Amino acid sequence: MGQKHPERAGKTRTLQTISQTDYSRAWIGQEQAMATVQDEVSATFRQFVAAQNARDETALTPLLRAGPEFFWVTTTAVTVWGRDAAVARFRTNWQGQWHLAPDFDALRVVEVAPDVAILHVPVMGTFAPHGQPATPNAVKWSGVFARDEGGWTVAAILLATVP
Repeated sequence: MGQKHPERAGKTRTLQTISQTDYSRAWIGQEQAMATVQDEVSATFRQFVAAQNARDETALTPLLRAGPEFFWVTTTAVTVWGRDAAVARFRTNWQGQWHLAPDFDALRVVEVAPDVAILHVPVMGTFAPHGQPATPNAVKWSGVFARDEGGWTVAAILLATVP
């Protein structure tokens, strides 16, 4: 038995092929966009770590989201609100022992919305007030990153000490 409308069958196959091609392109584009987000956020975090370890306020400040909405929950559960307050606290902390050693192989970035991502990484931190001996502490470092016209910045830092 022949098809009533053989020309439609050909069009249907063509539409299916186009649809699959468009889907593949969209999927590849999404993967490339995700890789870009992961790469960009990871690069911003690496700059953050380098600025911290160098105790470089000039390099650190633009990496933190401007304004009072930025916040940092420290390992002692103190919440520091605002970029200026955070930079002042970092400046004080840097007077003692201060070194971050992230496990970059375990770093994970999750894009949670357009222009918003969360980075999570284990960090071995060596911290101590000036004049006191420092011991390494395992910390889970999580950060919310936001992208604007200037690029990615750290919008929030959430730290948890590993027992």
